[in-house]
Amino acid sequence: MNRIFKSWQLIALSVMITVSVSCKKDPIPEEQLLGGAGNILIETVVKNPDGASGSSYLQQIPVLSGSINNTKGIQVGFSSMIVVYDNDVFVFPEFGTSSTQSIVKYARSEAGLKDESELQIISNSFPVNMTRVNEEKAYIPLYALGRVWVINPTTMTKIGEIDLKQYAHSDASADPSYGIIRNGKYYLPLNQLDESWMPHADHRQVDIAVIDTQTDEVLKVTTETSSGLCFPTRPYLKDMIFTTETNDIWIACAGYFGYNPEYKKNGFVCIPSGSDDIDASKSWDISETDIKGTEHEDNGREVCYKPAAIYSSKYIGNGKLVAYVCIMEFNGTNPYTAKNAMAVEIDLNAKTIEKIEGLPLTDGYSVLIEMYRGEAIFASFGDEISGAFSYNPQTKEVKHVLTTEGNLYFIHFFE
Repeated sequence: MNRIFKSWQLIALSVMITVSVSCKKDPIPEEQLLGGAGNILIETVVKNPDGASGSSYLQQIPVLSGSINNTKGIQVGFSSMIVVYDNDVFVFPEFGTSSTQSIVKYARSEAGLKDESELQIISNSFPVNMTRVNEEKAYIPLYALGRVWVINPTTMTKIGEIDLKQYAHSDASADPSYGIIRNGKYYLPLNQLDESWMPHADHRQVDIAVIDTQTDEVLKVTTETSSGLCFPTRPYLKDMIFTTETNDIWIACAGYFGYNPEYKKNGFVCIPSGSDDIDASKSWDISETDIKGTEHEDNGREVCYKPAAIYSSKYIGNGKLVAYVCIMEFNGTNPYTAKNAMAVEIDLNAKTIEKIEGLPLTDGYSVLIEMYRGEAIFASFGDEISGAFSYNPQTKEVKHVLTTEGNLYFIHFFE
């Protein structure tokens, strides 16, 4: 089994870049439009019984309610990552190496999507996301090669490249993950994985490359070694790296995804405003923090579950975020289908974690979280109920708002 395909067991499962600023373009002829009408873009995944294969569909819907199927969907690569900037929709290749190695750009309107252009990618390079600097420049990390392509997202052409090989630990790729831009610098976490797609046993630390967006020069790699946290951000989830109201960068670290009972460390590191270095005094390993609301009896004692990994997160303000965390006790035997992800609310200031009641446990294909009209929208694929759920952070109320055919994998709101 090749290195790209093995990525399913650790990285697979999640959602991508969404920046919703309206962009005016010439109307698209209706006969060229695909994927249905509406201002809500979703991707659904229909898994085969093994959980490691299946089909994915991209479509627009008018409202977040009721029940939908995939009849209007554009079939895309299985678990393809979607990136949205303004009214441009970028569809990345499916996981693995069997698919067409290209990124397809669609122009969208409320009436539908039009296939506009395509960017060919190096075979087996594993492009994982895109972070835009401006309309003429964006970064695409090539996970398997340890490089970053610099492209023009308007013309879909390559205009440069950043080689991160010298920063890799003991192999050829530093596994560049999901970055963020702050004050003219691109902060790019490096996952640093070994051949088994686990963090190197002798490199359990957090490495962040700091890149000048004007020159594309790597200014430094800031490192945090004291907490033992590793695997900073997941390469498919934009909101595992985020800024707060004070412009501090926080980075969620997945660790070993809850599949190494001997090493459960996971949590957060911080690059404060005005600094390019991780402040180790702010690091928080959450693996020993009780999840309030999960009290249960274990060998005659009342205990709480604790997070064994962070699967996804979304900052909601005032030092708080909502997230999906791994509960190791629910891992099962198949990482593709195990419903081991629990929805929680995390307070970075108070250092507390609380279960969000009313959201079922989900598998890793439905861990997306987005904000919509003041509420957090969670995807969940429960045993009895699945689709999209709304969560009001003020009232703590949870509602099931949309039923989907298959796993809800990605969502973006153009409103």
